[in-house]
Amino acid sequence: MSLLVLAIAGPAIHAQSNVRMAPLTFTTIDVPGAPITGVLGINGSGQMVGYYSLDGGATSTGFLYSGGNFTFFSYPGADATDPFGINDSGLISGTAYFDGNIVAVGFLYDGTTFKAIRAPGKSETLQHGINNAGTTVGGYGFLSNPQGFELVAGHFINVMPPGTNTSVFVNGINNSGTLIGSVDTGLESDGFMSKGGRFRLLSFPHASATYAWGVNDDAVIVGTYSSNTCLECGFAMRNGKFLSFSYPGAPTTLVFGVNNAGQVVGSYTLGDQIYHGFVSTPITAIDF
Repeated sequence: MSLLVLAIAGPAIHAQSNVRMAPLTFTTIDVPGAPITGVLGINGSGQMVGYYSLDGGATSTGFLYSGGNFTFFSYPGADATDPFGINDSGLISGTAYFDGNIVAVGFLYDGTTFKAIRAPGKSETLQHGINNAGTTVGGYGFLSNPQGFELVAGHFINVMPPGTNTSVFVNGINNSGTLIGSVDTGLESDGFMSKGGRFRLLSFPHASATYAWGVNDDAVIVGTYSSNTCLECGFAMRNGKFLSFSYPGAPTTLVFGVNNAGQVVGSYTLGDQIYHGFVSTPITAIDF
């Protein structure tokens, strides 16, 4: 296991004073009969992965949504199966949870076979995004001081933003190797981006928390923020410019992925504890 120490490349990106609303429309994607559906990843062909739960999230089943049809799958013996990413070859990256959700194993799934991903010496390996080279990202642990990783050709590289952090998760990676994720210092939560060992915080203007989840090859970063004017809303950022968006009438819009066409996926609730998956119309460079 080698160590990747990220150097600060500049100040946090948060200076923008006026944030525009992204002109998006949304298509709801629900597993029939499920009170919780979350769409977590989307590839260039528009294939989507996510999960559904019938019991409030204690257990979950993964799905592939392609051509208007669901294909369901579960990691053998797992309490919960959460697929977070899918690349253009259809390889799915995710996390399976066991023993009452206190043990986690990353996985790759090709539609037929699961391959377990376990970091040496770690009881919890949470795997999130994947790119077309098969490089995956995620975090070790969730019970105490989670630390981020990048997994390249079977080799774990620690991702350690500078400073004192109580948790670090790498959530997304694009085809040029840009990493994005979230860091918690115990006092605040910010997104971050990194490439070539250089690190920069991403903080939505006036937000109390910013979580970065997805990045495409056009350097559009998406995620979720919280502020005194929005309980949980989606954001997109490109070249330091932020856009905000939310599903109409929803107090909570959670954003997890974006593909190279600019389509965004996530989940929303209208405040009734029913969570719906969604995919949006594209965010493009002209929107910024």
